[in-house]
Amino acid sequence: MQRFVLTLIGLTAGFLAAAANAQTAATPAGDAAIPFATVAEALAALKARDGDSVTVMTADGWVTVDEPSAAARWSFTPSGYYAYPALIKRVIKRSPGGAAEVETSSLCESDKASCDKLLAEFHVLDERIRQAIQARGRRTPAAPQMPAVPQTPAAPPPQPASGAAPA
Repeated sequence: MQRFVLTLIGLTAGFLAAAANAQTAATPAGDAAIPFATVAEALAALKARDGDSVTVMTADGWVTVDEPSAAARWSFTPSGYYAYPALIKRVIKRSPGGAAEVETSSLCESDKASCDKLLAEFHVLDERIRQAIQARGRRTPAAPQMPAVPQTPAAPPPQPASGAAPA
């Protein structure tokens, strides 16, 4: 599970950062909502679009669906997982100031405590993703170093005129 989570963070941060940077217009805040009544309905609908605007992947029982046109990643819990069946949808957005924001929506058909625990775990991952995207945004190529400007020797101090009293 630990390996999967670290892999998921890396892949999600990379994918969503690229997708968020590719967006040219602001997306309405309601777009992170899940337009399906059940987890099974969402999974079936997204799998039906595999290769046609979405990419479906499976790792360690988790099904993830990347939807680049919406800068979204859908994560479906594996059967046997404590919060099964459930899905988490994340959308990465950039504020006008350039800060990364992770909008997270969920549809969980397990008991409330399990659903709350799952969502809390994803919020921790969301923060790591946000920090990774921000760190990537701060990485800029080093500015070229300008050659040192040779220093001109300072002119000697003016000498008092002959016959003038020193100060």
